[in-house]
Amino acid sequence: MAGRPTFVNRPAPTATGPQPVTSMEVTREALWLLQALCGVERMPAVLVTRPFTDTGDPAERPWGHPGVEVLREKGLVFGDQVHPQVRLWMESLGAPDVVLAAMIRRGGQHLRLAIARRGEVTVSAIQHEDDLTVEYLGHSATVSSLVDRLLPVCGPQVQPAQFDAVSVPTANLLEALGQVARGEHSAATVFSSLGMDSDQYRVVTMAADHPIMELSMTAMTPDEAGRIEVSRTAATVTDTALGRVLTGPIRSDNGSWWTLITPGTTAAIKSSVSAVLGMVGIREWNDGTPHRR
Repeated sequence: MAGRPTFVNRPAPTATGPQPVTSMEVTREALWLLQALCGVERMPAVLVTRPFTDTGDPAERPWGHPGVEVLREKGLVFGDQVHPQVRLWMESLGAPDVVLAAMIRRGGQHLRLAIARRGEVTVSAIQHEDDLTVEYLGHSATVSSLVDRLLPVCGPQVQPAQFDAVSVPTANLLEALGQVARGEHSAATVFSSLGMDSDQYRVVTMAADHPIMELSMTAMTPDEAGRIEVSRTAATVTDTALGRVLTGPIRSDNGSWWTLITPGTTAAIKSSVSAVLGMVGIREWNDGTPHRR
């Protein structure tokens, strides 16, 4: 009988190329260096990072920077090339088809977050002070999956506040909040004039005056000329002592914008994020919109 093939007992080959990565944690300086090595000039505006001016000549990129060796040790640079997956993330963040930008505030803590899609690739970047975490979110992300990943970043789960949802003209709501803040009228008088009951204006004033956590989300996308179009308003989630509250945009039949104030259920938040994306012409997150640049 023939003997066993000798290759069965041979050791597995040693991997010498870039290893798969799904996320990375870097400082702002390291992120700048990676984007510079990739020739990416800027990150989404919500992230506080410095730009890089690319001349178009790869030889002029900062390969002599002392941080390159650190990136090699972390496996983000291999030889004289940026890890291909990391390059894809940098290019997706630097020239996206759409960005969902979020700012989270809890007490004195502030987080900035950009979720960017380019083609079918979705990448997120979370910034806290000088540190950033960049993570690949896949080729099949949806608004639902993005919200499910975003809400835990905001802190402990909070039950929705108990009140009946109400819609009011956005301009009138902003004016009402201003009148209360300036002491011109009481909250009861101002909000009653908008058709709001005591439970509704109590929640609104609690969210405005004593927020425990605030999450604000806007959408951005480049137009055909490359200019950045930003959603006219934001979807905002606020945690209060009365529970979680959502304020988000809705459009009336005559085209005017109203603000929906509703208990902050996960379903309502997902619907409001979809409405914000719709303001910049995005019907579905992963709709295969071709890259415009």
